[in-house]
Amino acid sequence: MKRALIGALLTLWASAGSTDPQQSDDSQTFNIEQARVLARQALYAGRFDLARDVAMVLVRADPEDAYAYGVLAAAHSRLNDPKLARAAARLSYKYSETPTEKFGAARTAASVAFQQERPTLSQGWLRLAATHADTDAQEKALAQDYGRVRAANPLRFNINFSVAPSDNVNNGTDNVLEVINDVPTLGVFRPSSRALDGIVGTLDVQLQYRLAQGEKSRTTATGRLYTRRVDLSDEAQARVPDLRNSDFGSTYAETGVDHLFALGKPGNFVTVGGAIGASWSGDERSHDFAKLSLSRSLKVGDASRLTLRSGVERRFSTASNLRDLDVLTLGATYSHKLERGDRFSLGLTVQDIQGDFVNAAYQTASVRASYTFGKQLGPMEISTGLTVGYTDYEEYRLVRTVQGGRQDESLYGDVSLFFKDYDFAGFAPTIRLRTGRRTSNVNRFETDETTITLGIQSKF
Repeated sequence: MKRALIGALLTLWASAGSTDPQQSDDSQTFNIEQARVLARQALYAGRFDLARDVAMVLVRADPEDAYAYGVLAAAHSRLNDPKLARAAARLSYKYSETPTEKFGAARTAASVAFQQERPTLSQGWLRLAATHADTDAQEKALAQDYGRVRAANPLRFNINFSVAPSDNVNNGTDNVLEVINDVPTLGVFRPSSRALDGIVGTLDVQLQYRLAQGEKSRTTATGRLYTRRVDLSDEAQARVPDLRNSDFGSTYAETGVDHLFALGKPGNFVTVGGAIGASWSGDERSHDFAKLSLSRSLKVGDASRLTLRSGVERRFSTASNLRDLDVLTLGATYSHKLERGDRFSLGLTVQDIQGDFVNAAYQTASVRASYTFGKQLGPMEISTGLTVGYTDYEEYRLVRTVQGGRQDESLYGDVSLFFKDYDFAGFAPTIRLRTGRRTSNVNRFETDETTITLGIQSKF
């Protein structure tokens, strides 16, 4: 086998024009490492047929030669044989032994997939390569590769999953007796209206597919599925034996189209969009909806951005036309990047909700400030936020009309920790602590909540 390998490589070497007339016949021999160098040089020189032939000789000598399969993958890809290229890429990864070899093989496979205009497959290989990255240089190279592939991929998906122990999974009150405008009514809240503890799990899947793109515009199809599920503690379940965990769940689904186009100075753009969807509460479909949105994003200096948002929505109740709602939303967000890399943002959102059903009409406003530290603290990236909210029902009825209507005020703070250094396949754990309370002149809507959310986030 070794003699046959030497003979085959001598022929290939000569065909590559690499023969040195000053070398003696005795020196015209190749070992495995020299053959690999020849294959690599052939790839760099654009001699993909020669690289393929050398790699095939190496494979005949050793059917588990990971390096040779890597060369074959690159050569077959350039020679427009995608099926063989993908097969060789898989074998190169399979027969690689060390983490460094696995990393290189997976990255080669990603490159092959990208050259064949299969960006989603390329992203999968890059995620696999991330499981074998040991150095900062490797992670930086992967991040650059992933960014380039993601930009070329018309399909973009974002999946967030979280599990959160909570002392108030049902948004219930901590009060026992009903009080309205500081006057006790002698009413007693049912167990299902009071705060119940348990675990909340959420799954949020967002998809985007680029339909068309020009120099100054982009049209994207969008989709989203959000689901929330609750597992009551044994103590909470004992307090509400007639209710099931599914009664506290919710689901939201929508599909739509967004169109972005540049307008004004470089970096300024407008986005218009429309979507339809449905919402479920517990096991019951509560309403369908259709909405339109318009936003304007303006670059302010070199480090700031101002975004103005508006939207209209019509909700169609599945129970009765009387429960249909019209929702008008206006908002603005200012964000700024500081010199040391920290980021600060301040946002305002106001909504006007109108409907014919009792207690359907109200106005709400919220302000959120957030701060993200640019420098890691040990293994953690830290971001913080504070949200203040106000809701006003001009008219509100229980057994009788509440004098002066209903007013709620809320204050919530949160801290998020992203453990970027403890990733697997480019996904790293997050921990988010959120705590706060809502007060109201109708105390059945007063709540206190503390939630610790465990999640997973992509580092790319």
